[in-house]
Amino acid sequence: MMMHKGMLWLAAAAVAGTLTLATPVRAQEAKAQGFTVSVGVLYPTDEATRKATQDFWFYADLTYTFQTSEPSESGYYYDLGALVGFYGTGDNRVIPVALSFTGHLNEQFFYRATAGVGFASNGGSETGFAWSIGFGYNFSAGTTPVALCVGYNGLSVRGGDFNGITATLQFRF
Repeated sequence: MMMHKGMLWLAAAAVAGTLTLATPVRAQEAKAQGFTVSVGVLYPTDEATRKATQDFWFYADLTYTFQTSEPSESGYYYDLGALVGFYGTGDNRVIPVALSFTGHLNEQFFYRATAGVGFASNGGSETGFAWSIGFGYNFSAGTTPVALCVGYNGLSVRGGDFNGITATLQFRF
């Protein structure tokens, strides 16, 4: 348990350091930096996991965008950020801490990939490589864009027990 808490503090310090050291550059003036909150469900892909728990797990994450590129002539630009999340049900919980890359194809369509460390709990504690990939659609591009995102989350522990398909609503501030 002590090792797990130490790893959690180390990951939290790494994310805080990344956010603190992120220095504004000229490219960031084109798009607003800020936070993205995602809330939705995760559907575990392992049938035995669903039977032992629930079909749908709660999912939420908070992403801070610390760099945004200049848009290309076609309208493509990307965001770099840091993500902290939670998904689980009952005693099955995962806290991913990761870096994120979001590619905006235009005003409506985007994709997002994350990679980092995931802290899993199911009676005991395990730490592994956490990753995700998703595709989204922005319903509004105003001051608080709202988007629907569908993706897949993976964690390299317990043989895929914590892997699943996600469906979330995203709110950008």
